[in-house]
Amino acid sequence: MVRHCKRCYLFGKALAEKAGAKPDLEALYVGCLLHDLGLEPIFEGPDDFETIGAREAGRFLSAKGYDQLAQQVSAAIELHTAVETANDPRPEVAFLHMGAMVDVTGMRIDQIEPKLIQQIVAEYPRDGTKALIGGMLKHQIDTKPLSRIGRIATQVDVVKFVDAAPFPG
Repeated sequence: MVRHCKRCYLFGKALAEKAGAKPDLEALYVGCLLHDLGLEPIFEGPDDFETIGAREAGRFLSAKGYDQLAQQVSAAIELHTAVETANDPRPEVAFLHMGAMVDVTGMRIDQIEPKLIQQIVAEYPRDGTKALIGGMLKHQIDTKPLSRIGRIATQVDVVKFVDAAPFPG
């Protein structure tokens, strides 16, 4: 999962650079590192995984004295699975979403230089990423059918969409 999070950051950063956007790179990085906390079994709970992850990341950062960073990161994590988040005016929010979508589904992959994609995947291999994320999302869909990802799954086969990403593993 750590490699997935680092790829999300690098893909999001690359898309931001291409768009001429200037996200707070610390907020983007920390948000990408923590964006899927809510999928981890230790944080299992009744809320949507995005909400759980946003809350836990915010608590952690606030406890360390980083209140502004906590707010930025929490907002980005809360919204990262919504397609409309790509249009969010806060670049840390928009590019966390876009970076995650590149890594999970291949969305916007055509906007990143193939050589850079190869470098990122070589540095942070995808070994088992599709199975890991697909399994975690399937668990959320099965146990929380009214969650955001559960509602998305009524319109799209989420696990199949993850498996169809233009990456091996």
